[in-house]
Amino acid sequence: MMPRTINLRIFKDEQPIGSRSFSREVIKIGKLRSSDLQLEADAVARMHAVLEVTEGEIRLVDLGSASGTTINGERVHKSSSIAVGDSMCFGPYRVELESAPTMAAAPAMAPAPAVTQVATAAAVAVAPSPAPAPVAMAPRATLPVDTSEVEQSERHVAEVVAQYGETMLDVQHVGQVHRRSQRAPAWLALGGLMLLGGAGLLANEVMQDWEGYQAAREEALQVGRAAPEAPGTGLGGLGLGLALLGLVPFGLGLSRREDEGLDRYTIGEGHDASFHVSGEGLPDGAAFPLVRQQGDDYVLSFTAGMSGRLSAGGQSMELHELVGSGRAANSGSAYAVVLPAGSQAEVEHAGVTYLVRSVARGKVVAGKSEADKPFWAYNAASFLVLGGLLGLMHLVPEDALSMSMDELTAENRYVGYINQPDEQPEQEEVVIEETADSNEDPGGQGQRHKGAEGKMGDSKAKNKSGLYAMKGPKTALPTMARNFDPEMMARTTGILGLMAEESGHFIASPYGSIAMGNDDEDVWGGLTGTEIAASNGVGGLGVIGTGRGGGGNGEGTLGLGNVGLMGRGAGGSDGLGYGRGSGIGHPPRKGKAPQVRQGKAVIKGTIDKDVIRRIVRNHHNEVRHCYNQGLSRNPNLSGRVAVMFTIGPSGLVPTAAVSENTIGDSNVANCVAKAVKRWKFPKPASGGSAMVTYPFSFAPG
Repeated sequence: MMPRTINLRIFKDEQPIGSRSFSREVIKIGKLRSSDLQLEADAVARMHAVLEVTEGEIRLVDLGSASGTTINGERVHKSSSIAVGDSMCFGPYRVELESAPTMAAAPAMAPAPAVTQVATAAAVAVAPSPAPAPVAMAPRATLPVDTSEVEQSERHVAEVVAQYGETMLDVQHVGQVHRRSQRAPAWLALGGLMLLGGAGLLANEVMQDWEGYQAAREEALQVGRAAPEAPGTGLGGLGLGLALLGLVPFGLGLSRREDEGLDRYTIGEGHDASFHVSGEGLPDGAAFPLVRQQGDDYVLSFTAGMSGRLSAGGQSMELHELVGSGRAANSGSAYAVVLPAGSQAEVEHAGVTYLVRSVARGKVVAGKSEADKPFWAYNAASFLVLGGLLGLMHLVPEDALSMSMDELTAENRYVGYINQPDEQPEQEEVVIEETADSNEDPGGQGQRHKGAEGKMGDSKAKNKSGLYAMKGPKTALPTMARNFDPEMMARTTGILGLMAEESGHFIASPYGSIAMGNDDEDVWGGLTGTEIAASNGVGGLGVIGTGRGGGGNGEGTLGLGNVGLMGRGAGGSDGLGYGRGSGIGHPPRKGKAPQVRQGKAVIKGTIDKDVIRRIVRNHHNEVRHCYNQGLSRNPNLSGRVAVMFTIGPSGLVPTAAVSENTIGDSNVANCVAKAVKRWKFPKPASGGSAMVTYPFSFAPG
């Protein structure tokens, strides 16, 4: 039977542009050139909708277009039935369905030489029924559509439409998309080479002896010779960049491994089949190639159990006739025939009809406005990040792997010395001499001589209050014979006694050093008295008693204290020291206390100099104590001691050392340094340190 004929009137923006008549069961509507009704507009999809025409019904099927399809203003969901007079909208186009008059059957085609038997059989099978005379039809306007923008007329693809009864199930185009998986190995090889090369360069740099190079470089800097050459080739950064760049072709190759394209249309029960149907009666039940691409041609394969026909050049032949005529080559348990350009085939298997047509190949019509913006945005961001990392890598010094921060850390210790204010001219320091205290105890103390104490004096003298005297110069240090023993002298007689009398002094012995004093003559008087004169006594060295000693534990000494030298008190004195002070009725003689003076200090730091002087004056007695200890060992001790010390950020003194010592007594100098180390100064304003060299001058008085 002939399909039902329908007439479609087409409007664009409510302006009539033409009409079309169709006598087909399936009418495709879309933007493609292969569409039966081609509508050119952005809102129209490539395959927008399909009209299914049967004797009793006309149904519109929407193929899931973005803009959708409406019938009389109502949107179509999947499919909907239409009647004569309904309006269908496809973007800016409106199509009205009109009825068409019944047409008389066309006479049989004149038999062609190539397919004479096929044409005759068709004429017999389809006998025309009586029909009224044809009615003249007005010429219809054609749609002004330029398909060259969306199709490539010089190349063809095979369009396969699968339908079950009147329902379209699948539409695919064999040869439209090239198979790109064949290029995947080349991309993988290129990416792999770049990755291996970059990793090799980077590993070569990392495996060098950088620790040894750093040690040799530091040693060269210390001895002042040229730094050694860095190991490696210096291409580590380039290697890392090459490895990262190799990820691009490697990832592209991985993505194209699964890009098989569509070079065949298969049917069967397998997972990879293009269209899933029962595999019964198929040589390959998993995926039987119904249509496949062979070079620039397309081959249709079918089995003996399939039915259908092939139309080409206005003529059609059944499939079994193609086999019988030898046009369909035997390919195992199936047959294959090459589809000519512009041909159309219809194959039926398992209740599903496959319509195969040779159509022009579509062009890539995606413009800039249809580009995948998120894709390119992510790629651009990735390139920026990778480029930034590569740029930072080039900014890293070549010896970054051996870079040490020790030198920078050491420099921080001298920040307080480098950033110092300008030094102001130091004013000349006025040294204030210390005056002796006139209220001190009378001078004249010396350690008491050992032995039983006895009153000093001459047993023949009648005076009761005379003071002893020992002949000698005024500048001499008073001493007496170390081995003076009055008991032994009392027991000796004869020549030894005469020798003892000629020893030079009455307090002397031929067995020891010569006794010497500071007086003008030797007078055997008492240990204490108001003036020099002979005094009655028992020949001892004390104040009272009948013994021959002084009642102490010293030998070669004489006095009332424990200094270890000779001395005596005169009473009413205004000074301290060894020897007699100015007593009552005695010639005036002034004594002086030991003197400790502060010299001109050298200060490097941010602490005020006046503050440092004030702290030193507050601890003056500690320095004097150190000097007094030295005087006990040497009464003529004098000289200069300079102490160099550091004031830390907390105000404490971490180090103090003697930088100058002219007094000749290291114990006094070390004592002063230890005292300075205990002092506490105000914290420096800048938080740094200060170095001070402070001199002290010592004089016995």
